[in-house]
Amino acid sequence: MSEPDASTRRFLDHLRGGPESWSAVAFAPTDDDELDANAERRSAVLEMLLHDPRSADRPLLRFLIQQEIQEAEHWWGLSEALRLATFLLAEHRHVDDVWLQWDAKNANFDTRSGLDTWPVLAGGVEATRALILASDHPDRGELLDDLALDPYANATDKDVQRWLVYQRTKYYQAPLPDCG
Repeated sequence: MSEPDASTRRFLDHLRGGPESWSAVAFAPTDDDELDANAERRSAVLEMLLHDPRSADRPLLRFLIQQEIQEAEHWWGLSEALRLATFLLAEHRHVDDVWLQWDAKNANFDTRSGLDTWPVLAGGVEATRALILASDHPDRGELLDDLALDPYANATDKDVQRWLVYQRTKYYQAPLPDCG
């Protein structure tokens, strides 16, 4: 991945203006149902968010990951954009992102086997387990079963932090996020 260009920076600034602009990155299958017309734009924005992370971007990231999930549910495969979106959202460390992260992991067969479960735990291991146990979500049992497997069964917040640091290192030596 290279440093995003000036036009991508301007586009991200436009998106940061509020949800009324987000349709420009919404999942949009083309008429022939072969492509997502906005996939490249979303991918460029996610790369820009990697290089310029801000705490205020969480709602935008949640929207972007929802669009990537729709794409993954529509077509098989695991895009690098979805992988990056799950990581960037995980860096915000909010326990209430657990079900969105779980939806990303389970969008299709490829995402199920190709995405880590670590983003599900990013809001804190104990807080996440408590939220899941208290939930009546239809996937509650399946997620609890997943978290009972190694390496998640005995995971700690330090393990989650190690995963986040490893991911950030993997995506270059990009600046550390201000996810307050």
